[in-house]
Amino acid sequence: MLNTSRFQNAEKYAAYLKTPSGRLRSELAWENLCHFLPRNASKLRALDVGGGTGFASVQLARMGYEVVLLDGSEEMLRIAREQAGAASVAARISFCHGDAGRLPELFDAGSFDIVVCHNLLEYGENPSAIVRDIANALRKDAVLSVLVRNRAGEVLKDAIKSRDWKLAVANLTAETVVDSLYGEPVRVFAPAEVRDLLTQASLEVVAEHGVRVFFDYLGLENLTDEAYPQIFKLESALGVRPEFAAIARYIQVIARRSSASSGEVK
Repeated sequence: MLNTSRFQNAEKYAAYLKTPSGRLRSELAWENLCHFLPRNASKLRALDVGGGTGFASVQLARMGYEVVLLDGSEEMLRIAREQAGAASVAARISFCHGDAGRLPELFDAGSFDIVVCHNLLEYGENPSAIVRDIANALRKDAVLSVLVRNRAGEVLKDAIKSRDWKLAVANLTAETVVDSLYGEPVRVFAPAEVRDLLTQASLEVVAEHGVRVFFDYLGLENLTDEAYPQIFKLESALGVRPEFAAIARYIQVIARRSSASSGEVK
């Protein structure tokens, strides 16, 4: 299993999410998912797997969903509770300390209408098993959003930004790369690999997006308030176009559990 102890330093991660890079990742992924969320959230349940400091959970709770935030770090959950309290939505969120590998033990089949799985599969010992267990936890017509690191994005990062051309070549086929925030290995995926994980779990892919297509190469961490919305708008427009999404730093794939796949996934 890849080392997840890094997330005990939750303050470092929380600080990253406040940077333009972190904001773009969270907010672009949320905007992409919003197009597939039922507008009437009454009596609907959502699961935020590996939800960390709670960005997606807070957004879902604001819409009226009853949310379960599952994370293996008590420090992440502590910050998430603070965020939920500040947003006055803590009553709609259940904070669950646990590992994504124990989903069948924690939740019954067909428990959730929405599942968010952002930046989790990079760290799991068996991503296909996690996706399969998530699929079993989905109700009919439920929606799953998966966000992972894109191998092609890592290649471009090292070729353009780091100028480590040997590493860029190696990353073309690498299973893991070094996370710049914590300096630890993290798994990377190609879009086809993510699609395969979902289809093997009997889920229907309904949308694919690239997240952070160009921003990482600009060196603009000190953005003005005027510049951020313009960059966000362009990133959003590029992320839905396959030719640009293919080279983004992150892949977001949204899938649905149709009535034809409502039985237990084998």
